[in-house]
Amino acid sequence: MAKWIISLKNIFKLIPNSRITDANVFTKVELILEVSFETFGQVQYQDESGRPWIKEFKGSKWVKELYFRELREVVFSVFINNQYLKKGEMLTLIKKINNEIIDQAEFQLSGDKLFEGWFKLG
Repeated sequence: MAKWIISLKNIFKLIPNSRITDANVFTKVELILEVSFETFGQVQYQDESGRPWIKEFKGSKWVKELYFRELREVVFSVFINNQYLKKGEMLTLIKKINNEIIDQAEFQLSGDKLFEGWFKLG
């Protein structure tokens, strides 16, 4: 009987170099919410697997990074609470793909209601 010795060098010989260099390149998508005052609310988006998410946020800025193998449409919307009825405040929704701004929308809050409602990008 012959002894089979498997070394790390032999394992690397089994894997062709093209497989290592042809690794999938991910596309980075950033969803950014900027509000001109401290508030709280909910953010709705779809992740890399297409699952819908609703997350709560608190503060004046919210950022989410997603990485896609194949880029597809990303839905992004925000529900804002305006508990102090601030008038004229601004809300900005930004979508970046590979650090380049692809879509941006600015909204001005009316200040008439406690709940401003859903704002959608796109």
